[in-house]
Amino acid sequence: MAEEDKEFEPHPMYEPKTGKYMIADTHEEHLIFKDLGLVHEDELDEKPKKEEAMDVSFVDAVEDKMKK
Repeated sequence: MAEEDKEFEPHPMYEPKTGKYMIADTHEEHLIFKDLGLVHEDELDEKPKKEEAMDVSFVDAVEDKMKK
């Protein structure tokens, strides 16, 4: 296990325009999500309402990004 993963705490990362989020379970996933344009909740212009936020799978997000 990489040193980053030992200290890493899973957390949601948000798509800024929609408020949809994915959980970054590892440091590697965190870096991938960052490259895809996802941000931390405190970086959002507007906090998503919990009932409107949507958990998106990693595979769906990558496939969606590849279509653009």
